[in-house]
Amino acid sequence: MPTWKRLLIAWFFVPVHRLLFRLSGGRLLGRLEGTGVLILVTKGRKSGKPRSSPLLYFRFGEFDDFIVVASNYGRDRHPMWYLNIAADPNVSVEANGERFAAEARITEGEERTALYDRVIATNPRFAVYYAATDRQIPVVSLRRVETGKEGS
Repeated sequence: MPTWKRLLIAWFFVPVHRLLFRLSGGRLLGRLEGTGVLILVTKGRKSGKPRSSPLLYFRFGEFDDFIVVASNYGRDRHPMWYLNIAADPNVSVEANGERFAAEARITEGEERTALYDRVIATNPRFAVYYAATDRQIPVVSLRRVETGKEGS
């Protein structure tokens, strides 16, 4: 992807997307390219401040988890949100009109490969990102954390 397109996305589309998504409770821009969109809120690893990123997510029948991919449009470095979850996996997720706490888990080995293959089958653009970089693109599983006490 050309640099000018990445900059346009980062400086214009992402903030506008985040705003419209939140104002509409996810009804506007809650789906792109045939898949769902979520807002991932991480804690900045240096600043400690909340950082939010709209991301495409994937859900596969046998998993309750939300799957996100740290493709960074095929760039040779990881996206900031990924570095933040590597430092602190406790995140919050806004999806399907609700917000919940989640734990981010970076998948590895065969699990990562199988999930990435399924992502590519769902959205072929991720094959383009894979071909554009020498780094291994991380696949992250976001699992809801139950915060309430049962029986209360």
